[in-house]
Amino acid sequence: MKLEDIIKQYGVPDPSIVGKLPRGGITLDFVGHAEINRILIDIDPLWNWSPVEFVNGRPAINETNGMATMWGHLTILGKTMLGVGSVRSDKPDLDKELIGDFLRNASMRFGICLSLWSKSEWEEPATPAPKPAGVVSQENIERFKTACKEANLDPNDVAKQAGVSLIGLKDTDMAKLRDTFKSMKEQPKEIKLTNLEAEEAIVALFNATPVEPIHAPNVKPKDLNARATAAQVGKLKALMFAKGFDTPESKLELAVGSVKHPLHDLNEMTKGEVWELIETLDPQ
Repeated sequence: MKLEDIIKQYGVPDPSIVGKLPRGGITLDFVGHAEINRILIDIDPLWNWSPVEFVNGRPAINETNGMATMWGHLTILGKTMLGVGSVRSDKPDLDKELIGDFLRNASMRFGICLSLWSKSEWEEPATPAPKPAGVVSQENIERFKTACKEANLDPNDVAKQAGVSLIGLKDTDMAKLRDTFKSMKEQPKEIKLTNLEAEEAIVALFNATPVEPIHAPNVKPKDLNARATAAQVGKLKALMFAKGFDTPESKLELAVGSVKHPLHDLNEMTKGEVWELIETLDPQ
């Protein structure tokens, strides 16, 4: 016999060997220890089992809250499966009861008497419950979340912008959600930097190989009284940062000390003032 034949031949037990067991106000069908042994011998006369762990030469039994459990391995036709026996710890023949329950549990994993463990029709495969009419499937919602992740968007933000909820999302809301996603995806992303991060970026820019603009020749401008350009101020800030003036306050204080008049921002400096301060910080 092959493993795949076990479930076909022994998946549904002969009704004559099925007993009734009252438990928790209901009656459960079960097959006894002796019948399970007979089935195992029919399948593989050399079947065997062993506990997962021994304690003082006996199978390890764990007792908690009035219940005893024992884990073990069942081997049939060279294949080993894990199983567990579980009974009330006050049973008079505890070891015997645990072994019997373990064999039923482990045998079920091979397909033996599997129908007794299933509450659905044995011959018919279970079918997933249909989703409520007009509700987007969870699969499509997961696809939407994946698309948002790839676009660096928060799916909840997209849903909020669209005025819908991902919980119980309706088919009729998909168009709004899709349009909002497309719109947000195409929007340019705003990059927010702290002053220090911006200055570090400027330093990295001016220090890029093969040219190091911070130390490039400081050419004297023709119009010394004109407002300094953004490039000039950027180079000055980068040079200040490189010299240890790493806060806006320290940069402004250095500039005021150089120009000898009040300043609220380095962009207020003239081309000549910037040129002179760069000359002082980095004489060529």
